[in-house]
Amino acid sequence: MNVFPSDEIPKPLVQSASNIGNTHVETISPSTISTETDGGYKQTRPRNTRMKSTWTYSWANLTDVQYQTLRTFYKSVGTADMFTFTDYSLGESHTVRFAGDWSGQYYHPTGWSVTLQFEEV
Repeated sequence: MNVFPSDEIPKPLVQSASNIGNTHVETISPSTISTETDGGYKQTRPRNTRMKSTWTYSWANLTDVQYQTLRTFYKSVGTADMFTFTDYSLGESHTVRFAGDWSGQYYHPTGWSVTLQFEEV
């Protein structure tokens, strides 16, 4: 199984994320099916027993080497292959895949900014 190169990519820092917004966002999606009756009552039931999490991380001021390491990893797994990712904030290990396209932007003279979304498998 692939492992995210978190030892080579620095933890996102809020104070350095001036142009890219939040550095870490976690979303938990409940798997609920709901219907509404003619009388206006709402009926709900779980679709399955677990709720999936999605994490969005933004890195700012990456060096060329760090940017290339992250881009190479993304290109090796794409959005189809799963990999192990250790959450920077809580230190929990998750099996995830990338949930979106690659997007990187260079800000002179500080470095690269990248935002990636991870979804739980």
